[in-house]
Amino acid sequence: MSSAAMACPECGHPNSAAPGPFPSSVGFVPRGLLGPVLTVSSPSLQFGEAIRSFFSNYAVFSGRARRSEYWFAALFIALIGTPISLLDAIVNPGDEIGLFTVLGLLWSLAIFIPSLAIASRRLHDADTSFGYYFIVLIPLVGIVLLIVKLAEEGTPGTNRFGESPKYSGL
Repeated sequence: MSSAAMACPECGHPNSAAPGPFPSSVGFVPRGLLGPVLTVSSPSLQFGEAIRSFFSNYAVFSGRARRSEYWFAALFIALIGTPISLLDAIVNPGDEIGLFTVLGLLWSLAIFIPSLAIASRRLHDADTSFGYYFIVLIPLVGIVLLIVKLAEEGTPGTNRFGESPKYSGL
């Protein structure tokens, strides 16, 4: 890397030897783009924060959601739903309607709208409209394509759905 370069063109790391308005002795790193890479991002959401966000944005279909927010919410849904389903299968092996059947139904109803909302916001972060969600209707391939899109890195900066939750407010 040239001593005159502000940042590495490959990784975006600031060049401390570069002359310019940012003194290296202070340790100041400018925010935003340094070459082709965004260098400063906010830390990912923790599990509890993601669950609070999941329920506080109950029916918010606009905006964007980070990968950590989406996947922690998916983990939470699975951690609650799986034991309820297993207990229902063990306690009520037939077609009976028991306590765990009712609990499973109530859990499914409670998470239906927020699950769609967070999927919508996650797709928005990947710069894709919520209509892409219905790709799951394609047998076998649809669910794989949706999972790939939900796991994709969000677009940095602002896209047509709003400001990036990962790089905003820094």
